Amino acid sequence: MSNTRSGKFIVPGEKIGVIEEFIPNFGTYVEEGVIYSRNVGYVSIDSANRKVSVYPVARDLSFPKIGSIVVGHIVNIQGLTAFMRIVKIGKKHLSGFLTGALHVSDIDTKYTKEVLNAVKVGDLVRAKVISDANRILHLTTKGENLGVILALCSKCGGTLLLKNKKSKKLYCGECGNFETRKIASDYGAGNM
Repeated sequence: MSNTRSGKFIVPGEKIGVIEEFIPNFGTYVEEGVIYSRNVGYVSIDSANRKVSVYPVARDLSFPKIGSIVVGHIVNIQGLTAFMRIVKIGKKHLSGFLTGALHVSDIDTKYTKEVLNAVKVGDLVRAKVISDANRILHLTTKGENLGVILALCSKCGGTLLLKNKKSKKLYCGECGNFETRKIASDYGAGNM
């Protein structure tokens, strides 16, 4: 008899029991008469019907597909790459977060010499997923509606405002500082 109990936290490949004591159900698989967990989750034993299931911890784990539009905050810049903490995929807000990488060559259709000329730590950015090679989400902000959607002044922390749509210059209403970013066409409109 197995010592597995209902409600036990379990990981994929963990032994639950054998087919002589349980009928494998949702979230399980059988190898050589042994029932294993297919999911990270919790064991559920239906004693009356002798069925065992494993229900996942999170029923909807979101991971963006190539072409997905994501929104997040720039959290780090290292050399030619900015790292973004993704908080939204499409219209869905994430309960946790993912990290994506934005390389300087994927920032704009125009030449961008340095990442800091286009984004800074703390900026809220809308980007598109272009690759998930090597389990890294590679992002781009090339496109009218992609780029920084909200930025803070690097001198005083005030919100940067769009002075002129043509010049795409941002200014701080608090200290008067001017800065440049690769901004989305709807910068400052509050559209995530």
